[in-house]
This record gives sequence, structure tokens and C-alpha cells, in this order.
Amino acid sequence: MKTIEFTTAQHVKIEYDLASTGTRMLASFIDLFAFVVYLLIMSTMLDVSLVKLQMGTKDFFILLLLRLPWFFYSPVIEYITRGQSLGKYTLGIRVVSINGENAGMREYFTRWIFRVIDIWFGFGFLAILFSSTSERAQRLGDVMANTVVIRKKSSQHYSLRNILAIKSQDNYTTTYDHVIHFTDEDMMLIKNTIQRVEQHPSPETKQFAVELAHQTARSIGLEETPPKKLEFLRTVLMDYVVLTR
Repeated sequence: MKTIEFTTAQHVKIEYDLASTGTRMLASFIDLFAFVVYLLIMSTMLDVSLVKLQMGTKDFFILLLLRLPWFFYSPVIEYITRGQSLGKYTLGIRVVSINGENAGMREYFTRWIFRVIDIWFGFGFLAILFSSTSERAQRLGDVMANTVVIRKKSSQHYSLRNILAIKSQDNYTTTYDHVIHFTDEDMMLIKNTIQRVEQHPSPETKQFAVELAHQTARSIGLEETPPKKLEFLRTVLMDYVVLTR
């Protein structure tokens, strides 16, 4: 699985899996299926036959009503939803700029314009070729728009015990009972932060850990953050495991 690494404003590096070519193809088929359903519903509502439409004024406007939503579907819906068409949403992938930020309308329209070459020309062969061979799994439209398609979640599946890598302790007494309101994803962030500080103790990672400790303390109702920030995060992590196991 190809990956890409983004750096946050706090100079913390976060790694995401890039969407595979097969996943992107399946997302496109889901979008195509949705369009076919839309055509069938609209043609039924308008009481028209798609194969018998002529070039008259009335039929011309009916064709616009049927085709325009799909024609501009990709750039408009992805701009509104921050990188996800129906197919991408279903499969948990999204379009982002090359630096990890939300792409803008210019980027989405650039990707859309190059669909003519990537997908429509050669029935998608060029898109498959580019995305399967490029370092960042980009089709030509992505390269020109400086975008990538990432998975919103890691492709690996962890149990809570594997995520936190902490053994249960029957005699352990919890300190912060309100940690049960957190989620597994919250604990994953805390665990990764602790590991980064231990493995790469740079000023940026330490500062991020301090900010995370402050935010965690506020979330569980503490008036002040304990002075030993890293130890506090470890305690929160252990409390969560014991209370939710």
C-alpha cells in the first residue's frame, strides 16, 4: 500500500494510505451507477424516452436537465463535500491537495477537465496506467491539479488491545473516570503522540504533546493540566483501557 506523509501546522507528521487504483475504479463505478439511477428516475418523472429525444427546443432543455447535473457532478460535489463524491464517500477515500489541505475549486475543475484524457479517452486506460505506476498513485488530472486521493482511515484494522498495546491490570485503580467519553481514535492519537515524543523528541513534537495534554485535561474537566504532561497522557491511556476493556 502506497502512503503519503503530511506535516501539520504543529510540525507533526501524519501518514495516510493512498487510495489504490482498484478502489478509485470502484468509486467511479458507484458514481456511474448513481447517474444511471438518476437518469431513469428523471426520465420517468418527465415521461420521456432517452432514445427518442430529438433536437427540438423542448427536447434540448430536457437533455440539459438530464445531462448537466452529471456533467458538473464531480467538481461541484467534491468541492461541497471537501473531496468526496458518492463513490468516494462510500469507500472512505477523498481528494486533498498535495500538502494535505482541502483542495479548492480550481483544483477540482483541473482534475475534471483532464478526465477527458484520463478516463474518457481510451476508456480509462490512461487513468489506470498513471495511478498504478506513479509514486503518489496520481492520474494525470491529479498531477496537473497537485492533488492526491487518500484513504480517510488506515487500511489496517486494529483491536483496542492492539492499538494501545497495554495489558490489563486487575489491581489497577483508575484516576480519570471521565476518559470513557473518549473514542478509540482519540486514544490512538495520544498513543502516537507519546511514541513520537519518545522516538523523536524534537521541540515541535514536545509542543504538540503539551497542547494535546492541555486539550485532554479540559475534555475531562480538569481545571489545570498536571505538570508531568507525558505521564498524564499515559495515565489517561491506561485508564481508558481499564475502563473500556
